[in-house]
This record gives sequence, C-alpha cells and structure tokens, in this order.
Amino acid sequence: MGRQLNMEQLTFADILQKSFIAMSMGSTDRITTINILANLLVSFLIGMFIFYIYKRTYQGVLYQRSFNISLVLVSCVTSMVIMTISGNLILSLGMVGALSIVRFRTPIKDSMDLIFLFWAIASGLANGVAYYNISIVGSFLLAIFMIFLTSRTDKNVDAYLLVIQFNKSSEENNVMEIIKANVQFFALKSKVIGDNGTSLTIEIKAKDNCLFVNTLKELEAVTRVTLVTYDQELSAT
Repeated sequence: MGRQLNMEQLTFADILQKSFIAMSMGSTDRITTINILANLLVSFLIGMFIFYIYKRTYQGVLYQRSFNISLVLVSCVTSMVIMTISGNLILSLGMVGALSIVRFRTPIKDSMDLIFLFWAIASGLANGVAYYNISIVGSFLLAIFMIFLTSRTDKNVDAYLLVIQFNKSSEENNVMEIIKANVQFFALKSKVIGDNGTSLTIEIKAKDNCLFVNTLKELEAVTRVTLVTYDQELSAT
C-alpha cells in the first residue's frame, strides 16, 4: 500500500517536472509551424462551414452578421489556446486562472445562438489537438441535424402580436370572431380595461398578409389596430 502511494506521488512529480521543462524550452519540438498552419486552416474552414449553416438555418427576426463572423474567429482562437496549453500542466492551470477572471457580458438572446457558439468552441478544441476527423465528421452530422430540424417548421406561417383598442366592450365578440376566421392560431396575451375602453394583445400566426386587420379597423368601436412581428421576446404590455 505504501509503495503504491509512493509510485502515485512520483508520477505526479514527474508530470510537474515535465511541465516545467516544457515551459522553459517553449515546446518548440512538439508543435511545428506546419502544425500551427494546418490546425488554424482547418479551424477556419470549419468555422466558415458553421458560418454558412448559421445563416442558412437562422430563424430569428434580426440576423446579426457580426455574431456569425465571431463564430469563425472563436473556432480559430480556441485552436490557438489548445495548442498553447496542450501537454503543459502549468500553462493549462494558468490559462484556467486567466479565463476565470474574464466576464462576458454580451447577452445571448436566442438559445440556438448558444448552440452554434458551443459548436465553434468544440471544433476549435478538436482542431487544436489535430483531431480533424472529430471536427469534420461531427460538424457534417450537426449540419444535417440542424437543417432537418429547422426545415420541419412551416416557413409560410409568421407570428405577430396584434394590439386592438376599442371603446365598447360589446364589440369584443365581433373582434374575436374576425380573428378566429382569418388566422391559424391565436392566443390572448393580455387584456387591459380602462376608462377609455379595452385593449387586447393577441399572439397570432397567419400565412397571408394579414389584410383582415383592415376589416378590424372598419368596425365602428375599434379605435386603433397595431400589428408587429413577434419573436417571442417582445413585451405583451
């Protein structure tokens, strides 16, 4: 038992010693310029593939090209980090400590953006240690899954928020009947009753150009009709 414990302590000491030697020598014999160029080139190509898939499958309201470009650079930067700390325990611990004090305050509003961000990081990790088969095959399969899942939705159906204001409570039934007859789906998000009348906020999904809102405005009691694109993040107040 004591001999086994000494062997474990000796092994850990050897790891530390090799790490110090690698740090002092710069590990120039481990990663060549060819390796660096190959890893970064593959990371860039995989990043451009992710760039295309993100643009191809984006389903949000406002496409951000800057975020898409950052996915390509994240893959390349992650490869550089992995090449720097691979095989060196001391540098690995130092990199963990350095990254732990960094605070990223850019909000990720769409969960799909987070998936693409992890995809870019994972490909950079694999390419940083020259596991090209993992990054290439994995990215190809992820792209197939992503295209398949996003193509299952009906792209001809758009989501909107419909805000209707009317000054007679008796007109509410007519309003709801017109909406029900012209949309595929509707859900009441809020209802506000005040001295000046009633205000309804309704989520709707429709295929056409929503021309029925003109019919709503022609109702005598309706004072205002507002239709806005709904991306699941707008306030329903």
